Amino acid sequence: GKSRSGSPAMNLFGESEAEYEPEEASLEEMLKHEQEIQMVGFFIGEQEFTIPTAAVQEVIRYMPVAKLPAAPSFVAGVINLRGRVTPLVELRDILEVRSPRKEQDKFIIICRRQGLQIGMLIEKVHTMYRVPQADIEWGIETHLGINGECIAGLFKQNEQLVSIVSVDRVIADVLK
Repeated sequence: GKSRSGSPAMNLFGESEAEYEPEEASLEEMLKHEQEIQMVGFFIGEQEFTIPTAAVQEVIRYMPVAKLPAAPSFVAGVINLRGRVTPLVELRDILEVRSPRKEQDKFIIICRRQGLQIGMLIEKVHTMYRVPQADIEWGIETHLGINGECIAGLFKQNEQLVSIVSVDRVIADVLK
């Protein structure tokens, strides 16, 4: 799309749409070929989620955000991280987590995919996992009353099911 001035429309990442190129293989497709997947586990309310470290650039402490008037409700705003405009998403909202907030979101997981950088707001980082491929069930769409759209898969940890967040699908939602 073009903006009224005729210049290319900018997305939330401060980049023209022309620069966004989905990579050939989704992150999940690549991960399905790994024997073991390293993931960072974190909490939103009572529920634990993970993000594969292959998509994680860094974890930073919460910083104030600039609000965007036209952004979807799950976008908290943007931060300027070392010169890059980085949208922050409320994972709680995008995943439709219904468990009560234990504490304020204190950390941001910075992810990079497809040339874009995005921050995910979380309450606290829990642990690092190394999960054997055999223990992961991919493509689980519905699960325990959360929005399965942005969940890539599940694994069991101490009899608890832990969801794997699909960074690619979260970014796609932000770009919609």
